[in-house]
Amino acid sequence: MNRKLLFALIGFLVFVTGCASSAKAPPDPSVQRLQAQKGYDELDREMNNNGALDMESPAAAPVTASTNPNTVNNQPAMVRQQQPAIVRDYEGPKPTLMVLPATKAKEAQDLIVIQNEPSSKAMMEAINAFLTQKHYEVKSLEGQGALDELIQMQQEIAGDEEDFSYLASLALGADIYLTFSGSVQGDMVVAEVNAYETATARLLGSQTSEVKNNSGPNANLRALSQSAARKAMPGLEKKILAYWSADQKNGVQYKAVIKIKGSYSNTQIEDVHESVLSTLKTIFNKVSVNAMTSKTMDLIIYADPQKYADSHEVYSAIRNSLKSVASISKTNISRKLLLMDLQ
Repeated sequence: MNRKLLFALIGFLVFVTGCASSAKAPPDPSVQRLQAQKGYDELDREMNNNGALDMESPAAAPVTASTNPNTVNNQPAMVRQQQPAIVRDYEGPKPTLMVLPATKAKEAQDLIVIQNEPSSKAMMEAINAFLTQKHYEVKSLEGQGALDELIQMQQEIAGDEEDFSYLASLALGADIYLTFSGSVQGDMVVAEVNAYETATARLLGSQTSEVKNNSGPNANLRALSQSAARKAMPGLEKKILAYWSADQKNGVQYKAVIKIKGSYSNTQIEDVHESVLSTLKTIFNKVSVNAMTSKTMDLIIYADPQKYADSHEVYSAIRNSLKSVASISKTNISRKLLLMDLQ
């Protein structure tokens, strides 16, 4: 055989062998998922150690990549550490939500007027549309009946409480309530949306977004307000679900207000407080105190959802467990609130 032909044949065989060895079976998808999950877990731990930063805020604006050796995937290391931890798809029961304008109205009727103002109404519609599209149950404050109940609740549990968003969410049984506000800053329309846990009024997260007005004085502020509100919601939803999934491990939260009826000495009141608290702590996951006076015990109860399906079952457990201490009767029970009398 010709030497050149022999070398050509050997080269061809080497080439074919190399191609065959490189044409391996595609990687196992389960192995790829495990590797990706490991990467996500490592990122989550990093974010938990370094804290989360709202990426909608100016402080978290993207930084242009440079030749800095600390950049990874075209992103500086400092910015990577400040990104919010990844929130995976939440598959458990979703919270019931309520959306209201941020206000400290001194009368419930003022709240209705504010939420029907054109820009406020536009923002509320955009937020509600986002939530219903994601299959959340959304409560709304409408009608004189809801207003009457709200005013009565203010008198029963809050005294001079002015936060009607908080009271409305308690009255209508929302797990979490959202307040929103909008403003025009130069040529930008800005929306701010906050999420609060109903039982404790704890702030769960805030999100601010803005859209540019490119139409000048002829701009459609209603449409711009809706756009700004919609832009804020995906980031806020992640924060809500992160807190919600974590709180579910502690138990579903209920606000319990116990009115102490009758005349008791200071010592007797102390004994009642101690007996009620020690008893409730034995049957629920956790009990925290908002306030205790000679007339009222304001508590947050963390109930195991596997044992207590709703507020009525929680009330029954309280009533039965305290029979040896005092007589308990309900005055008003909603999905998140229990009003009771103790005698």
